[in-house]
Amino acid sequence: MTETGRRETSAASRQVRLPLCERSTDVVFCCTAATGPVVRRARLAPGTHVSSVGGSHGPELDADTVREGTPFAERPAAASPPPAGAHELRHLPPGRPVVLLGSVLSGGHPGRGDSAGLTVLKSTGHAALDVAAADVVHAVARREGRGTTVDL
Repeated sequence: MTETGRRETSAASRQVRLPLCERSTDVVFCCTAATGPVVRRARLAPGTHVSSVGGSHGPELDADTVREGTPFAERPAAASPPPAGAHELRHLPPGRPVVLLGSVLSGGHPGRGDSAGLTVLKSTGHAALDVAAADVVHAVARREGRGTTVDL
């Protein structure tokens, strides 16, 4: 989407150009069918958190975002080659760990190191997490009177 809300696509790459809003945003959520990066480190402010769920056909995040951020994932296989792992995490340097969300939740890892650090959650999908996220979205939509009811 552009800043005016119109979708711009390149016929060659079929990549969506995101609005230049990242610099003023604390959190960027991304879930696309991108074949190449749609989030670029140069457009992210210090301290931004990026959650990336999509990218089954290619990376949603550029290499600088992953290299400069602290990568988090829900399972160790996230750093393995696709389709089990994420495109973005397969080129991490040797010895560069992907922090598991469970280790943060259990207190084994502190999570964000400082307020200026970039954090990157690269989710490669887990059915239980998908169901939990859908439940939260559904509950908020019902509470706020949003969405459309469809009879199936």
